[in-house]
Amino acid sequence: MTPRIRAEPFPDLGDPVLYPRLTDEKVAWFAEHGERRTFAPGEVLYAQGQRDAPFFVIASGRVEFIDRHPGKEVLIAEADGGVFIGDIATFTGEPAIVSAVASEPTEAIAFARTGLREMLAAKPEMGELVLGTLLARRAWHEGAGHGVLRLIADRGSRRAFEVRDLLERNLLPVRFHDVDEDPQAVKILDWLGIPPAETPVLIRSDRILRNPSAAQVARELGLRADVDGQRFDLVVLGAGPAGLAAAVYGGSEGLRTLVAEAWAPGGQAGTSSRIENYLGFPSGVSGAELTRAATLQARRFDAVLSSFHRAVELADGPEGLVRVDLDDGQYVLARALVMATGARWRELDLPDVARYRGAGLYHAAMPADAERYRDRDVVVVGGGNSAGQAAMHLARHARSVRVAVRGAGLSQTMSRYLVDRVERNPRIEVMTRTEVAGVHGARRVEAVTLRDGASGAEERVPVAAVFVMIGAEPCTEAASGILRMDAAGYLLCGPGAAACDGRLHWPLEERPPHLLETVRPGVFAAGDVRAGASNRVAGAVGDGALTVRFVHELLAA
Repeated sequence: MTPRIRAEPFPDLGDPVLYPRLTDEKVAWFAEHGERRTFAPGEVLYAQGQRDAPFFVIASGRVEFIDRHPGKEVLIAEADGGVFIGDIATFTGEPAIVSAVASEPTEAIAFARTGLREMLAAKPEMGELVLGTLLARRAWHEGAGHGVLRLIADRGSRRAFEVRDLLERNLLPVRFHDVDEDPQAVKILDWLGIPPAETPVLIRSDRILRNPSAAQVARELGLRADVDGQRFDLVVLGAGPAGLAAAVYGGSEGLRTLVAEAWAPGGQAGTSSRIENYLGFPSGVSGAELTRAATLQARRFDAVLSSFHRAVELADGPEGLVRVDLDDGQYVLARALVMATGARWRELDLPDVARYRGAGLYHAAMPADAERYRDRDVVVVGGGNSAGQAAMHLARHARSVRVAVRGAGLSQTMSRYLVDRVERNPRIEVMTRTEVAGVHGARRVEAVTLRDGASGAEERVPVAAVFVMIGAEPCTEAASGILRMDAAGYLLCGPGAAACDGRLHWPLEERPPHLLETVRPGVFAAGDVRAGASNRVAGAVGDGALTVRFVHELLAA
């Protein structure tokens, strides 16, 4: 029998935030809409790692929450009659981070995600209570380290970086243990009988993945949706702010919506440590927070979100539909399509620089990076808002942050409020007319060569990491041969699409293209991938919302 231990601290059933008590009237209201089910002691209500875990209101009995580890189980919480249980995964589609198991004869009222959404939509005040409680519980569990994936590797492992990046950007809690510096990593490996040379190792409840690729992890966690051959009213390619906005508004308007994202929700905005000029957040909001909230909204409206699922080609489908071929061999058919694929960061134009990607060279400063590079020297390359936000975030713990800018200053490319903060921070040094001429290191970044643009003088500087944010290129490969682009590769839409001639031109005489419509009727562009985009989160959200209005007009015609 697997040994079980009780976690400390253990939440109090009297806590009104984690365990709000339902009155008999409210329990009766739930009972009118749900399915009554009984569970014997030891029977599982939902399992750790289960997607779309059901939601339950406990009428009587007791349920324990178990965090499973290789070789042991940890009892982390319990609930009794008059309390609702579930995981925020019920709404987001994420894997449940713990198992719920009946510890005595239990009667519960069960709801699948669709039924729960419809019921709570009819009673918004109950919806607010349920969502707020489930989010609070998830935060408590993650803060205590329960249900958290553990990734053990050396800091220079590119494969470990890709796995960590995939997990963090898909909002899956993960703790990274550096085998070179974290004593706990050595203890865990000794206990598992795994030598450090066989890392990276990903520990997931009672499963151990040795040296996994990002693709293996995506399959293990079920990040890709099974949608082969299905028809959707709206297919959105890309889950950045534009794509998520289209999903929220499409789903809320009753359109059957699919969002296929090549890597993870949030796009470039999702990697931002702080977005401070987005309407409604006077103290700023992190990209991860905004992404989680938008993802939750989209799933609440029954949009299907599929991560690590890249579109490889668009083609004409039957009955005037658009066929979208996906990289795992699946395909879907769309009555309307939104291209919200965004843009990818440009690379430094240096030989062999790709081998450092994930081993000290990054294109985003994720939340854990400030702590990871505590008391170390780092370089940020670029002069835009993303570079400024990264520098401020890293300066919280880094010993020094050099910002290398090719131009004469920051003011032409960075918002004024951010320029002021960067220039006032004593840990940040802005190096104008400077470029990175070389990246050096055996297995990871150890130094860079900085070149003075005026004199040509070069200096080799020891650093632990380089964060490269030097502009972006549009992600339009799937649209090649079916949509028109400008000279820089961005999608033409609206008046730009109307002006196109040749093989790829606007084909309808009865109407011009809508403002965000491409040369292919029913295919729209939103966010950074379209020509003339504002390159701001608010602008991308506006694009995504506006496309849904045009989609409604199109489908209603």
